[in-house]
Amino acid sequence: MRQLWRAIEILAWATFFAFAALVLVLRFWLLPHVESYRGDIVAAISRTLGAPVKIGAIEAGWLGLRPQVSLFDVRIQDAQGREVLVLPAVDNVLAWRSLLVGRLRLHSLTIDGPRLGVRRDAAGALHVAGIRVSDVKGEHRFTDWILDQEEIVVRNAEIEWLDEKRAAPPLSLSGLELRLRNAGSRHSIGLSARPPAALGSGFELRAELSGLSADDLGAWDGRMYLEVGYTDLAGWRAWVDYPVDVQRGQGALRLWASLAKGEVTGATADLALAGVAAILGKDLPPLELAAVSGRIQATSRDGGYELAGRKLALSGERGAAMEPADFTVQWKPESKLPEHGALSAKLLQIEPIVQLSEALPLPADLRKLLAELAPRGRLLDASLEWSGKLPEAAKIAARTRFADLAINPRGNIPGFDGLSGSIDASEAKGSVQLASRKAGLYLPQVFAEARVQLDTLDGQIEWERKGEREIGLRIPALAFANEDFEGKASGSYAYTGEGRGAIDLSVNLSQVSGSHFARYLPRPEIMGAALRDYLAGAILGGQSNDARLLLKGDLRDFPFTDPSKGEFKVSARVEKGALEYVKGWPQIQDIDAELLFERDRMEIVGRSGAVLGARIADVRVSIPSMLSRPVHLLVSGQADGPTSEFMKYIESSPVQGMIGGATEGMIATGRGKLRLKLDLPLADLRASKVSGDYEFAANDVILHAHLPPLERASGKLSFTESTMAVRDVTGRMFGGAVKINGGTRPDKAIEIVASGDATVAGLRMLFDHPWRRHFAGSTPYTATIVLHEGRTRVSVDSSLRGLASALPPPLGKSAAVALPLHLEIVPSEGGARDRVSLRLEGLATAELLRRRHAGAMVVQRATVWLSPGSGEPARLPERPGTLVYGSLPAFDLDRW
Repeated sequence: MRQLWRAIEILAWATFFAFAALVLVLRFWLLPHVESYRGDIVAAISRTLGAPVKIGAIEAGWLGLRPQVSLFDVRIQDAQGREVLVLPAVDNVLAWRSLLVGRLRLHSLTIDGPRLGVRRDAAGALHVAGIRVSDVKGEHRFTDWILDQEEIVVRNAEIEWLDEKRAAPPLSLSGLELRLRNAGSRHSIGLSARPPAALGSGFELRAELSGLSADDLGAWDGRMYLEVGYTDLAGWRAWVDYPVDVQRGQGALRLWASLAKGEVTGATADLALAGVAAILGKDLPPLELAAVSGRIQATSRDGGYELAGRKLALSGERGAAMEPADFTVQWKPESKLPEHGALSAKLLQIEPIVQLSEALPLPADLRKLLAELAPRGRLLDASLEWSGKLPEAAKIAARTRFADLAINPRGNIPGFDGLSGSIDASEAKGSVQLASRKAGLYLPQVFAEARVQLDTLDGQIEWERKGEREIGLRIPALAFANEDFEGKASGSYAYTGEGRGAIDLSVNLSQVSGSHFARYLPRPEIMGAALRDYLAGAILGGQSNDARLLLKGDLRDFPFTDPSKGEFKVSARVEKGALEYVKGWPQIQDIDAELLFERDRMEIVGRSGAVLGARIADVRVSIPSMLSRPVHLLVSGQADGPTSEFMKYIESSPVQGMIGGATEGMIATGRGKLRLKLDLPLADLRASKVSGDYEFAANDVILHAHLPPLERASGKLSFTESTMAVRDVTGRMFGGAVKINGGTRPDKAIEIVASGDATVAGLRMLFDHPWRRHFAGSTPYTATIVLHEGRTRVSVDSSLRGLASALPPPLGKSAAVALPLHLEIVPSEGGARDRVSLRLEGLATAELLRRRHAGAMVVQRATVWLSPGSGEPARLPERPGTLVYGSLPAFDLDRW
């Protein structure tokens, strides 16, 4: 070892003294006489460049321990001898490693103020200052020599770029600064320049590259950085190949790129752009952005792609703007493995991206799906991984928190809006946790008014896929509320791939308002148009604090008329309800009832309610079968209340027409009870069946303004849709008892017969004349009233037995003597005139023609025929304007 160290010491000293001798030779012999070696230097440079070179002067010196050679007035010529480049000064600092490699190596090369042209010819060959830089392998001597030098600096250069292959106009760059540093296979480049003012303010390029030869650019690795001040992006299209078709845009950007084996594997861009329009793929419309800012990162590795955004904000030319957000998208197309990808995002607004998705290079099926669903809302944080072709990915894993999420309904899938909560899902199962305010569900397959507004929606929904088509849905607990209802739901749903699926659902509503009942009725094709229209118009209001829904079974068997196949039941305790059970009939108000939908039937059992002030009880409104055609609605019930209210009921319902207007003008006091049954085919209400009766006791009834009241009347009035019957109505009228019966005749006329006794005092309202003082006693009578086709015919018969008359003969009689009386009032066709005839058997006949005028009866003509033997018929004076009732012409009894 001692001998080895001794040998190393001798070699080191020998090397030192040899190097010192070389320095002394260069410093004191070669460099001072460098001008004498101009020819050799010019020849060496010409061989290196491959072009004739002339040098005006050469000066030598030292830069530290390194020799420096400065060349002045360097002129480079092309093959035809034309000067293509003039360099005022070139400073070269030689590198000592030239001695080791046996070739010229420079520590630094500095060029000041060059003016040169760079051209690419039509064949693609590059020419710098007229010198062809070949792209043929093995002919990169000049380029390789440049890469061998330690440092090359170009200051304040002006370059004109001409691209004949692109047929582009000349591009002038001024103020160009270039610094190239080489360390073996590592190369550092710095470049800055000013383009024409129309293109922008300037740019700067820096790069760190690794490669040995321009012959093998495909093996180079490295990083590049580009910063562009305000610029017109589209203006550069004549000279720059963008990765996408940029049609317009202005702004500034910074770009970082990574190279691996000559390919760009990753890029990062900081953007601040406006008015951008670019086409990102074939057959895609332009992506148009009013503004875009933030950072975008794109990476390509192993055949896959990654796109990320950081604080990326954008706004389209149309639609909503996206606030700054972070996201990452990874995607690898199908190769040996299925297509797979991943997405993560924070504070990402969905709608602006979806609006731009038609211009993004996404799979066609995914773009179509996004267009149909039109998702909206914000992802607070989200992650999605999939493996397989979207949207039918084979494997998927998703987690996200979201706010104001919305999608359109698609097929049998309902839509929603305003949802907030979180999702944790895979291709096999998943769950949604909801905590939403002012949300909405879209169920166009179920409701005509598709959107159901919900003020709150909280709970959890879970699902699980089994096989390709089977899916199971479970709702452990779901709470919801809006202005019409509040409640909770739980249950499950299973779809096997066929039919409509099986369901087990329970819903409890703690608060229900019937004000908007029609909103929640299924579509006409589900429950039938006639039934839906009826329920929508019939149930006008009400509220319930206890409503329940139970739905269980295979939906193909809905509504489960066979109890063994399932159950469907909706029940509710209704308060303050309002029901218009048939159009044109008085509404039932203030209903306290039980509402029941069970299987295919509906039933409302009312404990109490009111119709026009009358209290009702035991009301039943039912549909025995909603599946039968036609659907029949049955209504039955009874009401107890003031008779005056039932008079209003008759006048405001079709009963008035059924009884021929018999109660028109009547006034009643007292109470009574109404029983009513209706059978209504909803598809044709004209075929309705009606059955009812009204029973009253101790009522006072004014039948007509010119008649005394019927006092303490009791009895029953019955009616159907086409008939009316009065049974054993009793009371007091005209001072005596009366009994009334009657009803509808075969000819559709209504005939009412009243039999009773009348006293002279009781007849005062009909006959208040001075003659009345000559009468005394009472007499039986029978009155018949016939209502037909709007006309009323009245006839009165009496024996006048029991009535004593003190009038002169022939009108005087004793109470025991009978003098049959027949009075008849017959209306004319138009109803404007009445013919009144009166006959006293064996004594006299009288006829009056009276006219209706201003609500009173006015005598137009009156004639009296006396019985035979009493002389010629006496004609009463015709005095138009004299009322028949209450004021007959007075006669002097002495002259009679």
